[in-house]
Amino acid sequence: MAIVLTGISSSTGALQAFQSSLDTSAGNLANINTNGFKSRRTIFQDFSYLGPLGSQLGKGVQVGTTDRDFSQGKTPLTGNDLDLSVQGNGYFALLSSTGTTQYTRDGSFHLNAIGQLVSTDGLAVQPPITFPPDVLDTKITADGTVSVLTASSPDTPIVLGQLRLTNFVNPQGLRPMGSNRFLATDSSGLPVTNQPGTSGLGLISQGSLEQSNVDSTTEMVRLVNTSRDYTANSRALKVEDEIVKSGLDLVV
Repeated sequence: MAIVLTGISSSTGALQAFQSSLDTSAGNLANINTNGFKSRRTIFQDFSYLGPLGSQLGKGVQVGTTDRDFSQGKTPLTGNDLDLSVQGNGYFALLSSTGTTQYTRDGSFHLNAIGQLVSTDGLAVQPPITFPPDVLDTKITADGTVSVLTASSPDTPIVLGQLRLTNFVNPQGLRPMGSNRFLATDSSGLPVTNQPGTSGLGLISQGSLEQSNVDSTTEMVRLVNTSRDYTANSRALKVEDEIVKSGLDLVV
């Protein structure tokens, strides 16, 4: 009976692990059109316990961790001067409403009411860059230099500032904050901020946006395979439950 109860425990744990993987794949597919989204993957590990005479006995599977794939997504052209993508390593820094600095790969920026360069939900890009009201044309170079032609200076570019990028020793340690943003942690290491194209940072491409790096085919195959594993363990759990029930009926 003990073996059967262990089997029930193993099957239950497996169902929980496979459900976590299904949720991860579903989340990836839901964000397939989210700018700069980085797909996640559930990593399984075996689960064992110490048996008689110090032997290691298997007790099923458990979720070890959920990693993010930080590889580059495609960067199609959009034609919008304030759409920016990072070609290579690095994140744009944003100042949140709570005063913390958050980081994103989503470069779909616009100007707020006072001309500041901000994210889609209004967080100011760091370092802050403010545009004059009479801008005729905007140019952002690969090294992050922002210059404009204005009605008052239509022939001479005015340099407004320079965008900077930030990278981390361990991006896997970044904490997701929602809205496609991350927060630095002890695990990620301190943020290293510098001019694009230096210190291992990528370059900035104007008029393009980084797409999600989710591969729909990979996720669908993963969903199908995990669903089959879930179904198989459900059947095993049902059989084990019937064995326990039969044993209890014999005792009664």
